[in-house]
Amino acid sequence: MTIAVTRIDERLIHGQVAYSWSVEYQVSSIVVIDNQLATDETQKLLLGLAVPAGKKHAVLNVDDAIKYIEENENKERIFIVVKSPSTLVQLVNNGGKLTSINVGGMYYKPGKKEISKTVYIDDQDREDFLALKEHGIECEIRTSPKDKSKNLFDFI
Repeated sequence: MTIAVTRIDERLIHGQVAYSWSVEYQVSSIVVIDNQLATDETQKLLLGLAVPAGKKHAVLNVDDAIKYIEENENKERIFIVVKSPSTLVQLVNNGGKLTSINVGGMYYKPGKKEISKTVYIDDQDREDFLALKEHGIECEIRTSPKDKSKNLFDFI
């Protein structure tokens, strides 16, 4: 399996993810990992409408995502998209393998503080990112593929 890129973006599949990132990393499938959305057929259908022609997609819960990734080892270039770092902590705690994470769209909500123009975190997010760091996973802030990468850990 090749995980081409793993991205945290609250908007999940949208123009920038579907086209800029998937083209830059030449992905063959986009996998949204979200335990709630995995059971919502309407949301799954809507997310599928944003996927470029010729690319596969799936909306899976964490356990099914781990199986999907393992079953497609060396068959696909996978783009993982999640809404928050907590999903990725759950993924790695359950045996998922990640080396790096792109953080792009975590937006302002009450109680969150700005660490970049497009990334706002609260205490739980910070704790989750530090847990990912303990697993040896690099986390970068980058809004688009052409932007300069910034080490998230320099800001938290």
